Amino acid sequence: MPQSNLEDRFLIREVYGRYALAAAQQDGKAWLDCWSSSATWKTPHFEVSGQAALEQAWAATWTDFVNVAAFNEVGEIAVSGDTASAVSSVLEIVTLKAGGLLKMAGLYTDQFVREDGAWRFSNREYVSLSQEMSASA
Repeated sequence: MPQSNLEDRFLIREVYGRYALAAAQQDGKAWLDCWSSSATWKTPHFEVSGQAALEQAWAATWTDFVNVAAFNEVGEIAVSGDTASAVSSVLEIVTLKAGGLLKMAGLYTDQFVREDGAWRFSNREYVSLSQEMSASA
């Protein structure tokens, strides 16, 4: 396997880490930096495209959330020049402002683009596998 491919795959894995850390630290700027300028984020609840819409989705998320911990397991990453694709599973544990916890597990099908020399999500599609809500203690 060519070294550049290994390096690109490593750098793409780092995007997942930066994304999860930005959410845990509630750092909207760092989270937004994980996305390309024209990226699309699709979930069962919404679909948004572009930096402005992503920023609005980020802000809307935090109206209900106190904090988020996200844990990703990245599957195979396929790199082709300045684009790539990957699938990851994610477990998210969310403390809600209304009280209680929301635990969500799902799959992301991701597309990446190298933009301004850095790998970024160009498309993320989330499918929910399970969800659990627990009441506050």
